[in-house]
Amino acid sequence: MRFALLALTASLATAFPAHAGKLFLSGGGYSDTNTDLFVNGLRKATGIDSATTPNLNSVSNCSTDWATTRCPRILVVTSASASSAVGVDAFQNDLLNTNGTVSKRGYYNLFQTHGFSPKHLNLHIDNYSSAAYSSANVALVNQADVVFFTGGDQAKIARSLFKDDGSDTPVAAALRARWNGGAGSVVVAGDSAGNHVLNATMHGVGISYGYLHFNANLPSPTPIASFATFGDTREGTAALRYYDNGGTMKGLGFLPTTLLSDTHFDARSGRLGRLAAAMQHLGIKQGLGVDENTGVLVDTTANTARVYGGGTLTVVDANAATRVTASSYKVSNLRVSLLSSGDSYNTSTRAVSSSKALIGTRYYSGYYDSADVFGPFETSKSLTRVVDQSSAYNVGSAPRPTYSSGPQYPTSAPTLKVRFTRDASSKGYYSAGKYTVEKVKVDFE
Repeated sequence: MRFALLALTASLATAFPAHAGKLFLSGGGYSDTNTDLFVNGLRKATGIDSATTPNLNSVSNCSTDWATTRCPRILVVTSASASSAVGVDAFQNDLLNTNGTVSKRGYYNLFQTHGFSPKHLNLHIDNYSSAAYSSANVALVNQADVVFFTGGDQAKIARSLFKDDGSDTPVAAALRARWNGGAGSVVVAGDSAGNHVLNATMHGVGISYGYLHFNANLPSPTPIASFATFGDTREGTAALRYYDNGGTMKGLGFLPTTLLSDTHFDARSGRLGRLAAAMQHLGIKQGLGVDENTGVLVDTTANTARVYGGGTLTVVDANAATRVTASSYKVSNLRVSLLSSGDSYNTSTRAVSSSKALIGTRYYSGYYDSADVFGPFETSKSLTRVVDQSSAYNVGSAPRPTYSSGPQYPTSAPTLKVRFTRDASSKGYYSAGKYTVEKVKVDFE
């Protein structure tokens, strides 16, 4: 068993390809009891045994015989873990508090409680040279109803699934064949790092201020064999660029190349600047920022993204945006929407759908100017307030980060500004404590 101290537990121009299927993007930091995410979202996406309500107190809801089980068969891929041993432990064992209570379910017990039949794909950086070529592992991929990539290190997933030249190993090729319509349909899912690797080119590491400070200038993709130094190494691995700017690397490419996803979007730190700058660098016009404890079902046939769980989806639309020439990344006329559980977004028409009540009389007077706009939940607050306050705009500040040690930003590095404006295109909706925000104008000034 693994133990944890209680103190530490605390818009697309065209439609998606017709042959593609369903992706389930999770933002990380999920609650083990989030039935909206795991049951209403991921489980029902398979269309298998969807009428049965699993017992959250049971870790034996489903038979593990994939030939006979009535539950969706989920293949858990822990390639983001540090090693095979760590991945096996994460799948088999719960994380416990010092008093013996469960802090976090292991993946086997987690998916059993939500009505899945789980098996483990033991494929990691220390065994990929054999595991990625194993006929038994290929057979598991061909039998699964869901292939779920866990969180951890996204570069390790790429290292485990690809050959040195970036081509598919047999396991990756089998999954791609399933995705393209062979051997029945499959839902491809990813949590945190597992979400990132579903991009065609994934970005990662760094912070919003760094991505903006370095002017949306990311390096060429890190070679698969150099996964251990994933990041911006152009000035070495002890430089500010390496820590605070982003890196890029080949991903599995199940998301269309016209779409980019990001994770832990507002709970851990504000990643709006990171996503917008990465989109600029990669020439992508639409981004999905999935927050913690949140899942997004992307149906690539219906061109929809539907939200499940307790957090939010931030949609960044750069179709009408204009880059402003400056030393840091500045842009005007991004359109940013914020969706919560039950909301959906059409990736073709760029329309937001919500059953919440349209805001008429605004609740707040004045404005909300965040002193740390890339702090936890500050982007969400800025967006929700601007559609429910008397003032038509908020201005958030992103001060220059300072660190107790290591490389520092120059003292001349300015406080960056993000302006959120409600105009004729913007709408706000509210019901039962949750907001939906549609097409707020956002400028990085």
